[in-house]
Amino acid sequence: MTYPTHLTFSEYTDFGYAEFKDATGFNTIERQAQRAVDSVTDYYYNDRDIRQDKNAQRVDAYKMAICEQIDFIHTTGISSSYENGDDFNSISVGRLSLQPASHAAQDSVVNGVCKEAYRLLAHYGLLYRGRGSDWYAATHS
Repeated sequence: MTYPTHLTFSEYTDFGYAEFKDATGFNTIERQAQRAVDSVTDYYYNDRDIRQDKNAQRVDAYKMAICEQIDFIHTTGISSSYENGDDFNSISVGRLSLQPASHAAQDSVVNGVCKEAYRLLAHYGLLYRGRGSDWYAATHS
């Protein structure tokens, strides 16, 4: 089974992203970035056809979140939570203080995606986990 990709290199550049100057290496990182974004959206566009979504702003936000995650992976080299190594922010013993080199990268990740991608997804409701109220819909139909 092949994992469907929802972002092309031309869309990446059309949105104004420029970490990649050509498509070389883009496809590998795009798949990693999309898997991260899909995991926080509860695979919204794997269950729905992205081409049939009438909310173009939501589709663009999803694709821009993938772009942000691509740039994050390309810049930091971190494509998964376990690549950060030990899970600590800092350790102090007496006058000795240790902080991991990837501490700045850890602080910029929310649930496995960079903060910029997370904000885009949240703004357009792609992080919503609840369920609509049947009572509310029934009383106002």
